[in-house]
Amino acid sequence: MDVLLVDRGAVAGGTTGVGEGNVLVCDKPPGPERDLALLGRELWLELGERFPAARVTRKGALLLDHPDGSDGAGLEPALAPGVRVLHEPDDLQVDPGAMTRALAAGLPVREGAAVASVEQGSVTFEGGERLACDHVVVATGPWAAALTGLPVEPRKGQLVALAAPPGLIRHKLIEAAYVDAVAAADEGVAVAVVVEQTLDGDEVLVGSSRERVGFEATVSADVTEAMLGRAARFVPALRELPVTRSWCGFRPWLPDGLPALGQLRPGVWTSTGHEGAGVCLGPISGRLLAQLICGEQPDLDPSPFDPRRFSAGPASGSRSPAGTSGG
Repeated sequence: MDVLLVDRGAVAGGTTGVGEGNVLVCDKPPGPERDLALLGRELWLELGERFPAARVTRKGALLLDHPDGSDGAGLEPALAPGVRVLHEPDDLQVDPGAMTRALAAGLPVREGAAVASVEQGSVTFEGGERLACDHVVVATGPWAAALTGLPVEPRKGQLVALAAPPGLIRHKLIEAAYVDAVAAADEGVAVAVVVEQTLDGDEVLVGSSRERVGFEATVSADVTEAMLGRAARFVPALRELPVTRSWCGFRPWLPDGLPALGQLRPGVWTSTGHEGAGVCLGPISGRLLAQLICGEQPDLDPSPFDPRRFSAGPASGSRSPAGTSGG
């Protein structure tokens, strides 16, 4: 099929460009999302061979304070004494922004084009222009509610970077309680430890937080301090490192905790609601959508992710500032 990518901003200028770049299976409990993540991790290895810019690195992950873990000192010397870990050696770190731009380089792209509505056979831009198409895929991440009618909400998350010596942190470190933070539906601030050295090696990233405050983009110093304090309990050396930058982004959250992936109505498809797993699940979601649109046998049963499990989409002509890619 001929494909046109439409983005209201720059490619990888939104959620895709502000995450840590993790491709994780370790934090997925058994079920359909874990099955999707396993396929997603394998696809990232394939993409890494095709697109060196993605910098796909099999770093491995350690779940901290896991009840079935063992002493982590041999795997991660920077850990505090007595921290027990569960090792997932095949988890990856990648550069999602570079990967997205590399994929987009092979397509016609319209940047800076805001979409007002989508329907079978056409996309209407805010200026009134209409674009004819056989199918439209709405992949606008946390902004997807307006064009899809799905109950997608933005879930704000903060990160902070610290200047660090190369090789301080060897793995992706993720507190076992992170799984509970992802599953929680309350609107208060939830903090669970994630720590990782950047691919360039000169910074350590520390997170993470979750709160449902709409698209409120202020970086809270209190949340930053809470993340750093909690992380230093596991990695004491973090207390001595200077902060270089801090920022926030928005995860697409759905109430039942599963992404929405598939057909909304004839000719209109979506991929959204991946919460904090969009980097891992984005490419495999795209492959599954392509298989469904083209009438091929999908690699995985898509029925648990069917977006039609929620209420019907908006009436034709509803307004939104969102484009049709996640940015």
